[in-house]
Amino acid sequence: MPHIEIRMYEGRTSEQKEEIVTVFTRELSRIIERDERFITVEFQEIPLDENAPANLLKTGSIGNGYES
Repeated sequence: MPHIEIRMYEGRTSEQKEEIVTVFTRELSRIIERDERFITVEFQEIPLDENAPANLLKTGSIGNGYES
């Protein structure tokens, strides 16, 4: 059972995560010739800190508002 673990800063939308799951699952299935139903994806979200990308640090509708 292939398992993909993705560690990334928090702040991505549900839609972004769904797209990641779809693309990673489809491509891994294609590459290893294994049915998609056997592939699992897990997200581990890292709390924002001063090293997070600027687009996640913005306030407002985009980003989480973390200001260092």
